[in-house]
Amino acid sequence: MAPDVAHSQSRRSAPTAGRPRRPTAPHDKQLPSGRHGLSRRYVAGNQRRRILDALVEVVATYGCQAATVERVAARAGVSRRTFYEQFADRERAYVALYDGAARALRARVELAVADAPERCAAGRLRAGLGALLEGLASAPELAFVCVVGVLSAGPGAIERRDAQMGAFAALLDDVARACGGAPLPPLTAEGIVGAVHDVVYKRVAAGEAAALPGLLDDLHRFCLMLFGDATDPRDA
Repeated sequence: MAPDVAHSQSRRSAPTAGRPRRPTAPHDKQLPSGRHGLSRRYVAGNQRRRILDALVEVVATYGCQAATVERVAARAGVSRRTFYEQFADRERAYVALYDGAARALRARVELAVADAPERCAAGRLRAGLGALLEGLASAPELAFVCVVGVLSAGPGAIERRDAQMGAFAALLDDVARACGGAPLPPLTAEGIVGAVHDVVYKRVAAGEAAALPGLLDDLHRFCLMLFGDATDPRDA
């Protein structure tokens, strides 16, 4: 997932439905006050990471609408002024978080596809789906923020979500072409991505992100059916 936040998300559980958790005290990564000899660039980077970590925790605990700048800043252990030095508003912070997480997840999927032991379309598709599900399951709170919370984060965040889903559709088309198949019709690629997203959304919203890898077999068979003529029948 996103380099700024994923390191701290894998140690947390998914949000508990119906009973919000109270965020813990500010991170122990908070820098000491006074003179410390650290560069301004290092300090800014540390503050940015803490803000993004805090955004994940607050959204996963209270929901997107309740993730105010004040609450996120307090959780990060920074002032409102520091928050606004890093991000113009809450939505910009959300977009930065989402983009970083989505890029990291897509890179993980692309690497799995490229390194798939089975070089056919079916094998590459399975490897990519497995990497997607494992990546989401490894950081359940971040998955909640990026799959569920993003829908309430504002038009800019939804626009980035749509762009990332389009990138995953293009990756599916690359899988079909790499194995000598015909290009996937645009609606087929979009339909596969949309269907997978719907399955993932329901599990993540229910606090069941950790169970996602167990869906691999069913999702793989479903996606192969939609691949249709773009997949060599011998591959399936």
